[in-house]
Amino acid sequence: MDRKVSLNRQLLDLTWPSLVENLLQTMLGVVDLMMVGRLGPDAIAGVGLATQVMNVLLVTFMGLSVGNTALVARFVGAQRKDQAQRVAKQSLVLGGTVSIVVATFGFLFSKEVISLMGGSPQVSEQGGSFLRIISTFSLVMALGLIASGTLRGSGDTRTPMLVTGFINFVNIGLDYVLIFGKFGFPALGVRGSAIATTSARAIGAAMLFYVLFKRGSVLKLSWFGSWRPQRDMLGKLLKIGGPAALEQLTFSLGMTAFSIMVVSLGTAELAAQQIAFNAASISIMPAFAFGVAATTLVGQNLGARSPRRAEESALQALRSGLVWMSTMGLLIILFRRQLVGLYSQDPDVLRLGAMCLTFIGLAQPLQAMAIILGSALRGAGDTRGAMMVTVAGVWGLRLPVGWLLGLGLGLGLFGVWLGWAADFICRATFMTLRYRSGKWKEIKV
Repeated sequence: MDRKVSLNRQLLDLTWPSLVENLLQTMLGVVDLMMVGRLGPDAIAGVGLATQVMNVLLVTFMGLSVGNTALVARFVGAQRKDQAQRVAKQSLVLGGTVSIVVATFGFLFSKEVISLMGGSPQVSEQGGSFLRIISTFSLVMALGLIASGTLRGSGDTRTPMLVTGFINFVNIGLDYVLIFGKFGFPALGVRGSAIATTSARAIGAAMLFYVLFKRGSVLKLSWFGSWRPQRDMLGKLLKIGGPAALEQLTFSLGMTAFSIMVVSLGTAELAAQQIAFNAASISIMPAFAFGVAATTLVGQNLGARSPRRAEESALQALRSGLVWMSTMGLLIILFRRQLVGLYSQDPDVLRLGAMCLTFIGLAQPLQAMAIILGSALRGAGDTRGAMMVTVAGVWGLRLPVGWLLGLGLGLGLFGVWLGWAADFICRATFMTLRYRSGKWKEIKV
C-alpha cells in the first residue's frame, strides 16, 4: 500500500506542473489565434499553414529533447549526474548548431513554402511573414526546449511550469500591443504576433538557463568544462533522439500533407480545421502531462534497475490519463458549437468546425493511450518502436484513407477526418501491443 501511495505521489508531483505548463502554453496558442482571427480568415489560414511548416522544421529539436530527457532521467536514476551533465551540454551544442540551418531555410523560403502548400497569394503573404520571423530566431526555441527537457529528466517539472506561466503573460501583452498597434507602437498584424512569440521565448530560454547553471537542485550545469562535440555522447543522443526526431518529422510532414488536402477543399474547411485543433488543444494536455511523468519515471526507474516499478509507473499514468481525457472528450462534444463560436461566426466554419470537434471528442481515450504509452516507451529509450507505430498510423492510414474518402469519393472534410480517426485507432492499438511486449525493459543506453 505504501509503495502504491508513494508512486501516486511521485506521479502527481511530476504531472500537475506539466499539466499547468501545457495548459498555459496551449491557452497562449488559443489567445494568439483569437487575436489573429480578428485580422480575417486569410490570417488564420496563413498562420495555421506556417505553424505546420514550423513543426516540420523543428522536429530535430524535439527529437533532441526526447533523447536528452530520456538519457538525463536514466543517468539521474543511476546516480551518474556527471553523465547527465554531459548529455545536457552536448544536446545544447547540437541544438544550437541545427538551429542555424533552420533559421537560414526559414529566412530564405518562408513565403514560397506557404505558396507551394496551396495557400492563396493573400494567405501566403500572411503566413510567410509569420514563418520568416519565427524560424529566423529558432535558436531561442531550440535552447528552451532542450533546457526544459533537461529539467524534466532530472525530475524538476515545476521550473518549466513557472517559466512558461511568466512568459505567457509577456507574450499575450506583447501580442495585444504589436498586433493591433497600442501605446504608440505600429499595428504589425501577424508579424506582431511572431515578434511577440519570439521575444517571449527568448526571455524564457534565458530564465531556464539561469536555473540550469545557477540554481539547479537535482542537476546543475557548469559553463566550465568541455563544450566540444563528443562522439560517444552524441552517439547515445542520436541513437535515442534520431528515431524520435524521425517520428516527429513523419508526423509533422503528415500533418502538413493533411492540411494540404484540406486546403484543396476551400478556405472555410481549412479555417474550421485550424480552429478545431486550436480549441481542442487544451483537452489533450492531460495526456501530454501524464506522458512527461511516464517518460521521467520509466527512465529513472530503469536507471535504478527497477523495471517492475517502471512498468507500474506507466500503467498508473495511463489509468489517470484515460479518466481525464474521457471527461474532456465528453465536454468537447457537448460544447462543440460554442467553442468554434469563440473564433468565428461564419456559418460554414461553425458547421465544419463542430464536426471536427466531434471527431476529436470521441477520440480522446485513443489519444491518451497513444501519447502516454508512447511517452513511456521513449522514456525507456524505445524510440524506434514508437516511431514505427506513428509512421504506420499517419502514412499508412490517416493520409491514404483521408484522401480516398475525402477527395476520391467526394466526402469532403468528413471523409478526410475519417482518415484522422483511423490513424489514432491504429496508434492506440499498436502502442499498447508494443508496451505489453515488455521489450522496452531490456534496452541499454
